[in-house]
Amino acid sequence: ADAIVFSAIDRYATKKHLEDAVRRGVKVILIDSSADTEMAECFIGTDNYAAGKMVCEAVLDGMGTDTPLKVGLVNYDENTENGSAAEAENIEIVASVHVASDTDIAKLTAMSMMREHPDINVLVGFNEWMTLGVGYAMQELGTAAGVYAVGFDSNVQSVAMLETGEMDALIVQNPFAMGYLGVASACDVVAGRAVDKNVDTATTVVTGANMFEPDIQKILYRFE
Repeated sequence: ADAIVFSAIDRYATKKHLEDAVRRGVKVILIDSSADTEMAECFIGTDNYAAGKMVCEAVLDGMGTDTPLKVGLVNYDENTENGSAAEAENIEIVASVHVASDTDIAKLTAMSMMREHPDINVLVGFNEWMTLGVGYAMQELGTAAGVYAVGFDSNVQSVAMLETGEMDALIVQNPFAMGYLGVASACDVVAGRAVDKNVDTATTVVTGANMFEPDIQKILYRFE
């Protein structure tokens, strides 16, 4: 291969292999989830700290700044760079778990977390499958009215959950841009053309209040 377009599941374990590839002359383009190396040509994806702030802002908009916010995090691999969130002064992270990227496991874990910590009033899922797990847990426990649920990414099911109230906000990334720009950047560096070191693809907060706006519909349904 002249170039590799790569999304890291474990940002630390992949470091050696990526750097070995670079030393052999292969150009490495990181997309979506970064790796712990400075030897890649560029990173294309979400600004994860900014996305974490979007979670906080969505929760504060929905719950208010005076309410003590007790947060449960349903995350996937703890070494995945984009499974992170920022914090706010009135937000306390009560529990955080790392589970396989599987909807059923995420659902069971979220239910167990909320039973163990009944004071949780904010629940966050950190990828498409964690989000669905959180939404299904909300359906089964009947806690939609008392818990503010935020998820990352979107699909038909999670958008429906936003409409019916199991999910309160979705942090919607731009995977199409990540993939397209990843391949385009690989072609550029192989051809000797310069590329930007960091490209922040668009991230949008979608709620029940704005989900039917034309611009938001284009984000949720990119190919329609």
